[in-house]
Amino acid sequence: MNRISTSLVVAVAAFAGLALHAEDFRPLMKTSLATWPAKQHIGVICDYAASRDEVMALARAAGEGAFITVADTRRAEHATSAAHLIANQGTDYLVLLPGDRVFRDGSFGATQAILQLGKRGVPAIGTTPVALKQGAVFSVGDGTNGQLLVTDRLIGTVDVILPSRAMTEKGALVLRETGMASIAVMPAE
Repeated sequence: MNRISTSLVVAVAAFAGLALHAEDFRPLMKTSLATWPAKQHIGVICDYAASRDEVMALARAAGEGAFITVADTRRAEHATSAAHLIANQGTDYLVLLPGDRVFRDGSFGATQAILQLGKRGVPAIGTTPVALKQGAVFSVGDGTNGQLLVTDRLIGTVDVILPSRAMTEKGALVLRETGMASIAVMPAE
């Protein structure tokens, strides 16, 4: 019995450690700021309850003065409405969260959202190589081992400056903390 409880404690600690790891968005935000210095309104589509830690990590990396609009949705079928919500809020670009269960890099929901946003002139960026395959304009982060990957083709997005290889609506939840971006969470469903 003692062995079983010890094994369970070790398993729980291992899973807790995995859950606490959030993407380091600093390289992505540094690249986006260098590429688009005037663009401070970031869009995110995710299940906010499950991806809150990643959204907070993004807000810390984006820094004070930036604004994040989160389209809170839990189903891939709502990709189009979430993309329209993001575009209608005047976001400058979409950041894909690599750990979101529905709208992560490479997911069907993220691909649909990127295509819809591309039609509206809103580019997407990510942290893994697969983000480029689904339409992101550049990607840098843990998934690329810190290497900046830039697309060789844009899907539907017009007038986007690529990096060199070297407000809220009524009823929205707005979070503010010193030293990080403000966050508005809105239901997209």
